[in-house]
Amino acid sequence: MGNFHEGITSAVILILLVLLVSPGLGMETKTAYTRDGIHFVSKERVEENIRYEYARPGDYREVQVPLDTIVIGASSILENISLPEAKKETPAEINLSSESNKTIPASASNKYPYASLSIGLLIVGGLVFFLASVFSGHNRR
Repeated sequence: MGNFHEGITSAVILILLVLLVSPGLGMETKTAYTRDGIHFVSKERVEENIRYEYARPGDYREVQVPLDTIVIGASSILENISLPEAKKETPAEINLSSESNKTIPASASNKYPYASLSIGLLIVGGLVFFLASVFSGHNRR
């Protein structure tokens, strides 16, 4: 019977370690690009910054950020504005193109941002309760 309790204890400790080592388990992310780890931009904005020589190709690094992180999209800078044969966009087209570059607000994309954390805490609490009941029954004999 002692080996049974040791096996259960080992399994519970292993489960606790897995939960503690992987805090981002179940967290959804998206790809963004950053220079400083604080401000995040889209791939389109990186390409635009490089094209207009605001940045060099190696300045940004690709990172994974939570879905509710604000990521700056590409701007609506018109190509070849100074050239007369360049296509002129109407105000309605400019509005549509700038609206398509906006990111989805956090409230619409992730309704329950702390759900995985709450579930993890419930699991840990249940395991602690289970361990306490096993060890309290073990000492009575």
